[in-house]
Amino acid sequence: MGKNNRARRAAKAKNRQQRQRQPTPPRDWFGSYAEPGEDGDRFEPGFTRAELVEMAWGGLVLALQRNQPTTPYIGRLVDHPAALVDRTAETMVLDQLTHVWAGGWQPAEIARHAKRTAPNAATRRLVEMAIAADHADRPDHTLDHRWSAQVAALQLPAVASRHGWIGAALAELSDRRAQIVAVGAAMVGVLSVPRLDILIPPPGADPDAVWPPGNSFVADDDEPDPVIEKVRNLLAKAESTEFEAEAIAFTAKAHELMTRHAIDRAMVAARTHTSTDRPVAARVFVDSPYADAKALLLQSIAVETRCRCVASLGLGMSTIIGFSDDVAGVQLMFTSLLVQAQAALNVAAKSAPPGARPRSQSYRASFFVAYANRIRERLAESNRAATDAATAEGGSAFLPVLADRRRDVDDLVDERFPEMVNSTVRSGWDPAGRVSGRIAADQAQLRFADLADADTPSPDQPTGALPTA
Repeated sequence: MGKNNRARRAAKAKNRQQRQRQPTPPRDWFGSYAEPGEDGDRFEPGFTRAELVEMAWGGLVLALQRNQPTTPYIGRLVDHPAALVDRTAETMVLDQLTHVWAGGWQPAEIARHAKRTAPNAATRRLVEMAIAADHADRPDHTLDHRWSAQVAALQLPAVASRHGWIGAALAELSDRRAQIVAVGAAMVGVLSVPRLDILIPPPGADPDAVWPPGNSFVADDDEPDPVIEKVRNLLAKAESTEFEAEAIAFTAKAHELMTRHAIDRAMVAARTHTSTDRPVAARVFVDSPYADAKALLLQSIAVETRCRCVASLGLGMSTIIGFSDDVAGVQLMFTSLLVQAQAALNVAAKSAPPGARPRSQSYRASFFVAYANRIRERLAESNRAATDAATAEGGSAFLPVLADRRRDVDDLVDERFPEMVNSTVRSGWDPAGRVSGRIAADQAQLRFADLADADTPSPDQPTGALPTA
């Protein structure tokens, strides 16, 4: 063995001995240190105070993840200077938030997730202030306009910089241990989230990282789509009017505009043989109660508006995939029809005493599923009528274009969600709820059949198939 090789081996052996005498603790998933061992002993000397604080935070988070005792780590954090502990926590929370953005989450989504999952108001406020701190020193011109709009719409607490904000977030908690627990809950319960598709490029990200490629279905604020604006206005009138006939007319006109707009685009593409449109995607919140039935309503609207929909029920969201105007129309129609459905339920419950049938969960679940099924029937009838009218006016050259667009959407969904399954929608078996749901759908949607047809129980099954990923 050569002299140089012997020297290298001796140096490696010496380094191994040094590492064994003072082991480096393993790093946790978010980049902090996790303390080795379960006996609660303190680290042997050789670490700075800042490293000890980071290790204690890492140990606390790891213990929370594993449902292990947290008292030793909380005690150590209490023993260290509060300013250092808070400063370290700020850095760790913002680092984790950066990973959350890179994992596809958007500001509005993580703020809503905090409201759904945070154990207390202090943790929710901490997450909101973390979002504000993360954007405190980001110039607007470096952000996607949709990202900036979400942050502005959240109306977050004012935060001047990325440092010094956590004290204000935890001010309502006077107990130091409770403050530390709130931070740990934010790191584990709120910011430890599964990855999603990147639909809007997060701060500092390459715009090409979004899915689908070129996803930018939202128009700039200074150039709104006139058809979408008309649809929005019509649906707002449908929601606000007290007269049933007006609501029906406004909603009917809104869907007619959406369908005719899609046909017009297809006619132009058929004549020019050119089209730069590509499918895009957007996520929609689907809130409890009866989230699966509401997701079924969203799917019904999407399918009959030339889109596809994939539900993520555990997160209370669904992803819509389609062409830009169709996706925007689905979002507007879903929101409006939910408002109209809830109004119909409120009317039924208002005249019923406590414990009566219209106030039961079974009635309401049956109502929503029947409502979704009937809406799909009405939209299908509307599509057939609009297609027949357009064909009579200008021929059928646009039909292959519409078919190609639907095929593009299907291919994109099949490629992205190869393991997608159909989940059963839970529903009650209340026949009165089903009949009421169908009647409400007739009143909210297009009047293609006599309402008397809805006076008999629906043959539909009380459950539906909901594509989930």
